[in-house]
Amino acid sequence: MSEFVNTLEKEARSRFVRWDPALWQGFLSGPVARMGQALAAGGDPAQGEEILRAYLRLGAEGIGLGYLYPASAGRQNFFTLAWSDLVPRLLPALPGERQAPALARMWNLSENMESAPPWVQRLFCRMGATLRSLDDIEGHLHAVANEAMEPPTQTLGDTSTALWVDLSQEDSRFMPGEVHFLAPAVVCVHDRHRATAAGGRDAATQGVWLSKKPMLLGPMGCNERLEPSRKTEKSLTSLAQRDPRAGDWYSTLSNEWRAVATMHTSQWLAVILPT
Repeated sequence: MSEFVNTLEKEARSRFVRWDPALWQGFLSGPVARMGQALAAGGDPAQGEEILRAYLRLGAEGIGLGYLYPASAGRQNFFTLAWSDLVPRLLPALPGERQAPALARMWNLSENMESAPPWVQRLFCRMGATLRSLDDIEGHLHAVANEAMEPPTQTLGDTSTALWVDLSQEDSRFMPGEVHFLAPAVVCVHDRHRATAAGGRDAATQGVWLSKKPMLLGPMGCNERLEPSRKTEKSLTSLAQRDPRAGDWYSTLSNEWRAVATMHTSQWLAVILPT
């Protein structure tokens, strides 16, 4: 196997301008080692080695194409989750005859995800990290995407529910400022003090999926320049009247299905959902 790995690396170095030797070594010592151990415990050594070789080839391709991110990148994408965690953790649990087709499907799914918007990538990373099986992973992720991207079935009406989302959970320095919708129930919140890119880093932003239990999506990589919005929404006015935490709005925004607001002196995001 070591000769195969050396040959694969040599070929990759000659093929890919973006080849990252350090990332390759980390891939070998981490995910590949875990995958090899799990396959070896599965029973058929020859079949396990064949699957491991295929995994190595595809991993090298992913590194060369820039699909696989190092931890230092500060970014997440589905390909990195799949090749660093899901495949080595879940593929060996499948029956031997299903492993090769499942590996091919994971490559196609991961590669297709590269064209998805950053917030969709982050959503899949958050949802995918808890997966316990590769069975129907495509159907599961497509269902999640449809739920997040399609307009909710219920619109804001005369009655509503207010929720509070603590954005400091993701970034202790984050001071919520301007907000814009990425989808009917997904917002991108910009840090008012770090609204522009600096030092090679993206502006500080966070995505939030405004589901019944809002989900933080982490940095969005969004460099859009915004101004605070002062859109009047009666549900936010009502919230300010009945909740001492609310009011002193910095920026407010709403659509047919959701309303959100940031405040001058808080790291929390106020979220209004239909009852």
